[in-house]
Amino acid sequence: MRDKINDPKYNIILIFIFEIIGSTIAFTADYSGAGMAAIIIKWIPAIIGLLTIIIYFVSSLFIRTKNWIITLIGIILIVTVSLHINFTDFT
Repeated sequence: MRDKINDPKYNIILIFIFEIIGSTIAFTADYSGAGMAAIIIKWIPAIIGLLTIIIYFVSSLFIRTKNWIITLIGIILIVTVSLHINFTDFT
């Protein structure tokens, strides 16, 4: 039986959950002065989440254990980027 920490199903679900949370945080920011750049800035947490999933699948081909570290790094990156976007003053 596999550990839940190394199970790809749980890791991918966690990445998607935090991607949704991070995108929600980024979408609620006030982009009144950002102009067209706001369209790109809003989607940064989702792009980071997709890149994390791609890196996770590529690393799982080579390394069978310790893939949870990639999930953890991706989750921390998604949360910090979305909080920085939310607290940035775009006016």
